[in-house]
Amino acid sequence: MSAESFNILNIRENKLLGRREVLVEAAHPKASTPTRQAVREWVARQLGVDVVNVFVRRIKTEYGLGRSVAEVHIYGDSKLARALEPLYILARNLGEEGKKLVEEVRKKRAERREKRRKK
Repeated sequence: MSAESFNILNIRENKLLGRREVLVEAAHPKASTPTRQAVREWVARQLGVDVVNVFVRRIKTEYGLGRSVAEVHIYGDSKLARALEPLYILARNLGEEGKKLVEEVRKKRAERREKRRKK
């Protein structure tokens, strides 16, 4: 069992972008900063949503206090999340699937560069 405890500080509904923006406080005295995956799973469990639709934007740790604040976006649809979230956020949150997504985008960009050079 980990020594981390989580608490939701604020939930804001962003109807324009179809998501909820949540601030989560994590207390982790004498322990390392909680992982993105741990924060995602806790938020999904607390709010009753699928972990696939939860994206941790940032985790900011306060020096020496053993306390972190995480900014989390929760989407109703994973397609909407993939359209709105930056590629690096998707890669950080989706693990192996995110790495594959980044690699596909890099290949497409390289192909476009090659086409421009040949013209």
